[in-house]
Amino acid sequence: MEVNDLGFIASILFVLIPAVFLIILYIQTVSRENREDSQ
Repeated sequence: MEVNDLGFIASILFVLIPAVFLIILYIQTVSRENREDSQ
């Protein structure tokens, strides 16, 4: 099975971009909860 380089890159970006977005949202919510707990 030959993989097209452009398709491979597109697939990686298609998976990574939403994953990074979700990770950022998760970190923001966790840091907010930590701030509220410390106050």
